[in-house]
Amino acid sequence: MSVITRRDEHDGEGQRSMKTVAVVALKGGTGKTTVSVNLAARAYRAGLKVMLADTDPQGSAADWAKARAEAGPMTAPVKAGSLFPAIYAAQNAGYDLMVLDTRASSQADTVAAVKAADLSLIVVRPTVIDLRAIASTVELLRPLRRPAAFVINQAPSQRVGRDPVIVSEAIELLLGYGLSLAPVGLRTRQIYQTSFALGLTPFEQEPASPAGQEVDRLWAFTRERLWPPAVTRRPERAPSVARRTPALAAAPPARPPAPVPGAFVAV
Repeated sequence: MSVITRRDEHDGEGQRSMKTVAVVALKGGTGKTTVSVNLAARAYRAGLKVMLADTDPQGSAADWAKARAEAGPMTAPVKAGSLFPAIYAAQNAGYDLMVLDTRASSQADTVAAVKAADLSLIVVRPTVIDLRAIASTVELLRPLRRPAAFVINQAPSQRVGRDPVIVSEAIELLLGYGLSLAPVGLRTRQIYQTSFALGLTPFEQEPASPAGQEVDRLWAFTRERLWPPAVTRRPERAPSVARRTPALAAAPPARPPAPVPGAFVAV
């Protein structure tokens, strides 16, 4: 498999342009770190040089990286007030992509990350509490007029090819804000937790599993918004099989059902 990268995009000094993605939400517990590490690792597997910037003092992304026993995204703590110098340094070091894992509650940190990013992904769970709380994030970001999209995380699985009512209602509410919605979200699956504990991701452990496909499609959505034209193709790094657990390795490939009108693509 090959992937699209933007190798002809340069700045005024002849260097290629690095892209930055901010994963944000003012509410805690939405799964920003889960989305961040999965996108960073998937981009790395796509052949990109990736920096995962952990701006959350809790350091969950850094913990994930410490548990990792194989090559992967460069992960480093970055203070929100030092984002622009960090991005400049990563650009000069030849990185293709920086993923910003941000902390909750801090409006100043969120604004700084969104201003620095080429794309912001607003993570939200399809729960009443999360959907009520997302308004504050949207209102904070709207005046900035920066590219952004919602990502639904921890969504319950479809039944008979249809999403539960809470997911359908969440989609309708989010689209009402006038922002893009990623056509694929991350479902509630145990493999996200077990792979995180190993410093891995579902795509790396089981690329053909439902979770692996979710991560792959979410990366495709993100990639297409960062690098719209297809200009160059680079070989992907093969997912590691050395650290698979028997239970995960035995999972059969899943066939996605036909997309439900008005629902996000899910497996």
